[in-house]
Amino acid sequence: MNDLDSVTRSLAAYNFEELIARGFIIKARYFGKLLSYEVEPLFGHERSFELVLQGFEGSGYYPLYREKNGRYFITVVKRNKRGFSPPEWAHVLLFLTTLVTVTLAGYIWWTDGDIYLSVLFAASLMLILGGHELGHYLAARRRNVAATLPFFIPVPPNIFPFGTMGAVITMRSPIPDRKALMEVGIAGPAMGFILALPFIAYGLMHSTPVPIEEAKDEITFFMPLAMQAIAKLVLGDIGEASLDAHPLAMAGWIGLFVTSLNLLPMGQLDGGHVVRALFPRRYRAVYRGVFVMLLLSFVVWPGWLFWAVVAYIITRLEHPGPLNDVSPLDTKRKLLGVLMLLLLILTFMPVPFISTELLVEISRE
Repeated sequence: MNDLDSVTRSLAAYNFEELIARGFIIKARYFGKLLSYEVEPLFGHERSFELVLQGFEGSGYYPLYREKNGRYFITVVKRNKRGFSPPEWAHVLLFLTTLVTVTLAGYIWWTDGDIYLSVLFAASLMLILGGHELGHYLAARRRNVAATLPFFIPVPPNIFPFGTMGAVITMRSPIPDRKALMEVGIAGPAMGFILALPFIAYGLMHSTPVPIEEAKDEITFFMPLAMQAIAKLVLGDIGEASLDAHPLAMAGWIGLFVTSLNLLPMGQLDGGHVVRALFPRRYRAVYRGVFVMLLLSFVVWPGWLFWAVVAYIITRLEHPGPLNDVSPLDTKRKLLGVLMLLLLILTFMPVPFISTELLVEISRE
């Protein structure tokens, strides 16, 4: 049975034209695979759509509001059935499992076997990552978008030295408009960035600069601009010296690295949400351009090939957009787009880390 059959049968129970007429003048009707109306707003795009959306509550359908060649259309789409919904205890189980794997990662990789520092490392990193997702959750709730609590993703530390691939939340209802899309997209990275800063500051205060030739670690991690600025304040000018980094400094570094990855303007990554809100017609060009740049960045740091492939698999360089894709952003939300760019500049590292042996050879040339 096709979508039109389903929609047509439902008209007896839900008079969509009557609901749409609350905020729009209906100029034409189109009966294809979906039921679509050409409309003209009665009260301005935002207010007119809000009235229609309120009317659709509980109907099992959503109105999609789009503009094409200066004409406005509302298409009626069936609400997707909720997918697998894990029980509440799944959040707790994943949290506790991730706490264990991150603590083990700290013990094996970042604290030289100090269990106290390992627990401190895990608590700090999970607060940063959890805070990132909590930022999304709170922004979603503020805009009446149903969202789950964070799901932490544990990874065995012998496979991935951070012990986790971060955390995610899932949206259980569509985002209503571009303003909400912007707010939900930027809230997570902003929260994660803010939470990472005090851990970085404390960790750097308890880190020791060492000449690169005397660095004991096999891998040297480069600092993003935000971390460099804090290092300048708490350590002074350390020149080209390496750091014997405190575990909390590493937790903060990981937090900024995760923030920068999420801010990449691709698909349904956080940066992709922001770009989709800013450029509703040209967002695909931005996504594809960033994807190509990541692939080409393989020559700078081979890891970007991995992250480009991961981002493509996750997002397919697509974005469904909000229900109301017509109402423009105001100045306040456009400034949030500037904030996203600033955060990306402060957290992005062209080369996040490199072999210490290779770095020593390069420094001698």
